[in-house]
Amino acid sequence: MNSFKVSSLAEHPHHWQTAAEWSFEAWKHDFPKDTVQTYLDQYALASSEPEKLIEVFAAIDSRDNLLGVATLVDDDELPDAPEPGPWLAAVFVTPDARKFGVGSALVEHVINRARKLGYPKIYLYTEHQELWYASKGWSKIRDIIFLGLHHTVMQLDLN
Repeated sequence: MNSFKVSSLAEHPHHWQTAAEWSFEAWKHDFPKDTVQTYLDQYALASSEPEKLIEVFAAIDSRDNLLGVATLVDDDELPDAPEPGPWLAAVFVTPDARKFGVGSALVEHVINRARKLGYPKIYLYTEHQELWYASKGWSKIRDIIFLGLHHTVMQLDLN
């Protein structure tokens, strides 16, 4: 695998369509009303509305291939969630780039950004990756059923 770098997806608008298609496919069972355009609109919002916390980050290799994305948001659309946010959301790594540290780098980038913004904690919910996040220091808060599917809500202390 080529070396890669994590930076704001806003700096790479030519990758927005691919990132939106990946995100739509990955989470259409969680958000059946979303479309590819939903994600494109989120990327545009992240680029234009500083008062709302939506920051999307991309891992891009030395040949300008998009490897994965992750988002820092103030609200991750989890109904009745008492957690104040922010949330690590929409982490996706293309299958060919998995097991090369891309996901870890994206998550670490989001964590560092939340820490820089002064948040004491960050949250996430996951359907399948509880053990992976736990191995990175995240702790389970609770189990939930969201849209009929089991998810685990987790937190990470940033202090």
